[in-house]
Amino acid sequence: MIPLLILAKGLLYAGSVLLVGGIFTRRELTPAHPARRVLGGGGLLLLLGVFLTLLGTLAVVGFTAPADYLDYLTQTGAGRALMLLLIGGLLLLAAELGQWPRLLAVAAAALALWGLAGVGHGASHGPTVRLLHVVHAGAMCLWVGGVLALLTLRGAGQAHAARFTPIATACVSTLALTGTFATLEHTGTLWGVWNSTYGVTLMVKLGLVALTLLAALLARRAFVRVRGIRPQLALELALLVGVLGVTATLSETPPPTHEAGQMNMEGH
Repeated sequence: MIPLLILAKGLLYAGSVLLVGGIFTRRELTPAHPARRVLGGGGLLLLLGVFLTLLGTLAVVGFTAPADYLDYLTQTGAGRALMLLLIGGLLLLAAELGQWPRLLAVAAAALALWGLAGVGHGASHGPTVRLLHVVHAGAMCLWVGGVLALLTLRGAGQAHAARFTPIATACVSTLALTGTFATLEHTGTLWGVWNSTYGVTLMVKLGLVALTLLAALLARRAFVRVRGIRPQLALELALLVGVLGVTATLSETPPPTHEAGQMNMEGH
């Protein structure tokens, strides 16, 4: 069931990107773009991701009765996180469709991201580490959402790139900082990551991020030259999708610190 859970997590990430990143770009970068149907698609992806997460998680332990699903959603930390993610996502969608004030939209996004950070082995994190993951996921949503908006916007030009560049730079800096602290939390060291499946997967993710940064640099240069813009943006977006895919795998791979904790519990 692990592949199903990875797929489910990927759908949760994709839905969050379309909602959080899409609504941010509609309000701050490319007014009225992407279209509202794209936001609706994000909501549907969240619903599907929640369903598959429930299906895969409960199938692993052999609980498939309707009452088991309700118990999981209400009695477990990971289940409640799923509920918060879905509620926050739907509120965020309503905030945009109803043109709610910015503060309410931000609150809905924060609720959704808080739920996302608690899905999977994130349910075992304390509030500080979970907040770290919220900021990390939020920065990724804004980065991917911005690239997607520029790629699909007709007439995207240097002015749009100029507005997005400081946002993307802030997102990359935030991802680097929060990613470093997350690595220390999950592996205990920055140098021993190769000693586990989690660490190897993390290295793959970092490699994709490095390629994405190179693609982003090429895209910004293309904007300056006003030529070859879309292929460069498409490459950047494709690599970001790859990063999200590896991140989904990473989220279902027990970190070394979790494995050590489990071994200690079994030893006692």
